[in-house]
Amino acid sequence: MIDILNVIYTTLSKNDIIHTTCEERIKYYDFPGTGDSTKTFLLIIPLDVPIPTNFSSNESRMEDFLVQIDVQSNDRLIVKKIQDEVRKEMKQIGFGQLAGGLDEYFPETGRFVDARKYSGLPYKLYQ
Repeated sequence: MIDILNVIYTTLSKNDIIHTTCEERIKYYDFPGTGDSTKTFLLIIPLDVPIPTNFSSNESRMEDFLVQIDVQSNDRLIVKKIQDEVRKEMKQIGFGQLAGGLDEYFPETGRFVDARKYSGLPYKLYQ
């Protein structure tokens, strides 16, 4: 079993642009109410349970994962820059971006939100 949320968190945290912009505001599932939501933050959200795949001797050797990465900021261009870096990092660990997602401005919060879905069989993690 792989803790894919931790793998993604660690991978994204090591990216200089993401780390410098989001600092310690990379979270799982939801951003805490006590967190500083006036700054850029990133959420890693599992959208489904891992799906067993690649069977050998009737045993699953890998899992297929589906996650969503949300970036929120009061600056539209920062959101796009961070999501571009996220896409590059996710590709490095075997994930591809899926169609759909969210690209919206919320006037009540004054924040831009870009949410993208990624699916993957991270082969390198199983070696």
